[in-house]
Amino acid sequence: MISRIASYIKANHMVQPGDHVCVGVSGGADSVCLFLVLEELRHSFGFSVSVVHIEHGIRGQESVEDMEFVRTLAGQYGIPFTGKAFEVGQLAREWGCSVEEAGRNVRYQVFGEERERFKGQAKKRGGTVKTAVAHHGDDNAETILFHMCRGSGIEGMAGMHPVRGEIIRPLLCVSRREIEAFLEKKGQVYRTDATNADTSYSRNRIRNCIMPELMQVNGECVGHMNQLASDLLEVSSYLKWQVEAIVNENTQRLADGSVGFRTNGLLGLPPFLQKRVMIELIAQAAGNRKDITREHANALLAAAQGQTGKRVSLPYGLTAETSYGMLLFSAQARKAGQKTAGEALVEGINGKIRFLEGVFLYRMFEISEKDVKIPKNLYTKWFDYDKIKNRLYLRTRKPGDYFTLDKEGHKQKLKDYLMNEKVPKYEREKIPLLSEGAHILWAVGYRISAYYKITEHTKRVLEVQFMEEKA
Repeated sequence: MISRIASYIKANHMVQPGDHVCVGVSGGADSVCLFLVLEELRHSFGFSVSVVHIEHGIRGQESVEDMEFVRTLAGQYGIPFTGKAFEVGQLAREWGCSVEEAGRNVRYQVFGEERERFKGQAKKRGGTVKTAVAHHGDDNAETILFHMCRGSGIEGMAGMHPVRGEIIRPLLCVSRREIEAFLEKKGQVYRTDATNADTSYSRNRIRNCIMPELMQVNGECVGHMNQLASDLLEVSSYLKWQVEAIVNENTQRLADGSVGFRTNGLLGLPPFLQKRVMIELIAQAAGNRKDITREHANALLAAAQGQTGKRVSLPYGLTAETSYGMLLFSAQARKAGQKTAGEALVEGINGKIRFLEGVFLYRMFEISEKDVKIPKNLYTKWFDYDKIKNRLYLRTRKPGDYFTLDKEGHKQKLKDYLMNEKVPKYEREKIPLLSEGAHILWAVGYRISAYYKITEHTKRVLEVQFMEEKA
């Protein structure tokens, strides 16, 4: 099994020599197996390993014992350990989301902090920092069914990606039965989470009720579903490449700031490709792919086939209008307090905003000099509140955006900064920005403006925290 996992890691380019891998270990069978496998492979692959455990505060003493179990396991192998505890139930109530969503948010927050912690160490060795999570083949099959029941397209039916950004999933190529057999052979104990049997959760119902029935139909159904997912992932990647090429070739930014798409040749494409081009156009214009459906694609396609002057309303405050062989996209005028796709007003001195594919939490508080312990966290930033004179917005980039580089006031265009950082062009539109006019306080995941940094004179702090919404 270890040999197969090693081949899977290589085939998907999950790690390179010099990398550091933060392994998420809950204490259950899957994550304990992941840790043991990576601990064994780290020397031959040339990467280092650390363990991170998040205690969610849901199962009382059992949850505390899980953390101690993982701490002991890491210590047995001399591996660095980080444990963080949260009251996820309370956070869910504060954030107005489900317990599962709150738990996912804090996990990925801690993963981000750990990547930042080991970033310098990996960079010295010529590597980067990855986070390994323990999803396996059965998890992937369950996810495919879950997506199918919710009305997913090809991307959802492709299941989990082996690599998505800094997240790697080395165990997708093995089954739960193989994992348990591996641990039994090694004599390795693990923790069992009783909540996994609670079928009030949709995923548990699929795991405990539906999957056993499918196994009765065909004992190899998990492997077959994962092979289908792998094929669909390849199909999806190919279609994405085709669609982006079509969109990029036929899209142009017009003098009035609107975006235009030339429809010549569109109707000559296969119907399926036409719809995917429409979805990509809406997503690029909105700066967000969430909640864009087949119905929106069909409405836009019908407009493209109509006469000049035909208009259609789209998600995120967008409109599209046909004009002499072009589809013209523009944002509708905002009503007072209305939020558009590319812009959300930061109101008050504390609150929560869902924007693009994440959640922003912000608060203002007073500090004295002795209180200044600025968080060294890629996704939590402090700003001098008293230097902010106008309204703040969360938005995507616009022409003229800039940073202040240093205390002398030297400026750099956001466009130039992103080019220097070698951020791919298609990713630049997806970066959430905290801005005061054209002055960017924070490009999330990258840098902040020197102008707003905390100094010895700072009296009031604006803290902004970003958490990704992960599937």
